Amino acid sequence: MLDKDDRKVIKESKNAGAVLVTLDRVLREEAKGLTPQEVLAKAETEGKGTPEAMANISHLRQLTPRDLTVLAEKGNETSKLFERYISISKEQAHLVRQLRVEKNFSWRAVARYHSIVWSGPWGGNQIAGMVICEKAALLLGEDFMKPPWN
Repeated sequence: MLDKDDRKVIKESKNAGAVLVTLDRVLREEAKGLTPQEVLAKAETEGKGTPEAMANISHLRQLTPRDLTVLAEKGNETSKLFERYISISKEQAHLVRQLRVEKNFSWRAVARYHSIVWSGPWGGNQIAGMVICEKAALLLGEDFMKPPWN
């Protein structure tokens, strides 16, 4: 199941090609708290950027390999945290399987549903959805990375 955010991301990637962009907190911290706009403005004042480049890039930026490494490391830390704190009963596992397999919920949608119904604080966090699906699949003797789960 795609939510409005999923649909927007897919539409934008189809229109402009698949470019990964983010305003993620992790990357802002890595850039010493600067937003992508501030980085571009600084580059312009230092003669390293142009107004045209800023207009084209707006508030989005293409991620570098270093950015992806930082995101992957933080994603792994977040996954371990969710693995510790998210628990799934056998009954919940059957419902999660139905949502993911039969209703085609994305990991984000599974997390959002689980967060609303069982009062989880993670909302639609995609990593939480992956952990929820993994735990549910394991309880049912399946692998969440293989069909019919994925």
